[in-house]
Amino acid sequence: MRTRTREVVRMLAAFRHSAQCRRLRAAAAAQEARDLADEASSDDTPEDDERAEAEAHPATRKPHPGLH
Repeated sequence: MRTRTREVVRMLAAFRHSAQCRRLRAAAAAQEARDLADEASSDDTPEDDERAEAEAHPATRKPHPGLH
């Protein structure tokens, strides 16, 4: 009977971890959407400022390959 209890505890931990990963991905996607909206709203800035801003902010970050 203890084996099943341990399996349930492990399963619940896996569910919790997956939910946390989903929340992190959703937060990253929301941040990226905000960044894109900010870029779109700053279209009226001169090209030199846009280049400097693009160099200051690296390309969108890829999620860690270990995340599910």
